Amino acid sequence: MGFLNKVLLIGRIGQDPELRTTPSGHRVVNISLATTEYFKDQAGQKQERTEWHRLQFWNRQAEVVAQYCRKGSQIYVEGALQTREWQDKDGNRRFSTDIVVRNLQLLDPKPQNGQQQHSQPQQAGNAPQYQQNQPYYGNHEVPPGVAQAFPDATVEDDIPY
Repeated sequence: MGFLNKVLLIGRIGQDPELRTTPSGHRVVNISLATTEYFKDQAGQKQERTEWHRLQFWNRQAEVVAQYCRKGSQIYVEGALQTREWQDKDGNRRFSTDIVVRNLQLLDPKPQNGQQQHSQPQQAGNAPQYQQNQPYYGNHEVPPGVAQAFPDATVEDDIPY
């Protein structure tokens, strides 16, 4: 039997993306994505619960996110969970679970007159889609936890984002 590590999310970006370049020249963007669930509690009152997810975009996808997305942009992502471990400045063991994005679809309407628009999602058939043209981790820098599973990958550093 095989294994599957896949995450599918639609949500809104929590902060403006910041494009960084790793020491080996790879481009990366780390952002938070909010997904909200609406439900009624036992008393029949409407409730909402928001979950925050940490996302990593690499190379061309990172450039696309930095160029076309802003805080509040709605996106669809597919990716894999990855847990990292590091020591903080006090020597405590810390853990973080991120989603390494494999496929990205922008759901906001195309900007008009050079301005970003984020108020209404685009029709599913009209939204631009960006996918990695390489194997999943091929030619990507990956954090230490993934590097153990993919020994040919290049490791950036062990500093949390």
